[in-house]
Amino acid sequence: MNNIPKPVLIGIIAVLIIAAGLGFWYWQSRKAAPEEPAVAEVKDGLGAQAFNKTQNPLANELPETNPFQVNTNPFKAQTNPFNKVNKNPFK
Repeated sequence: MNNIPKPVLIGIIAVLIIAAGLGFWYWQSRKAAPEEPAVAEVKDGLGAQAFNKTQNPLANELPETNPFQVNTNPFKAQTNPFNKVNKNPFK
């Protein structure tokens, strides 16, 4: 160890610490990976009746709420009275 220069030894130690940190991060991410969710099976009985009552009966009958397809301007039919007063000089 006496014949290895001090900056090289510090670099080797830094690389080992970074490698250990990356290994620990990889190990934790593999350990915390979510498992596939279990699918609930609905069978006959009181639980199935309660489950079916909790479903949304209006799921396919909801109104359109997209603001880009609805005209929200109440003055669209009216003309602008200042349209001819101010001319854009850059047009």
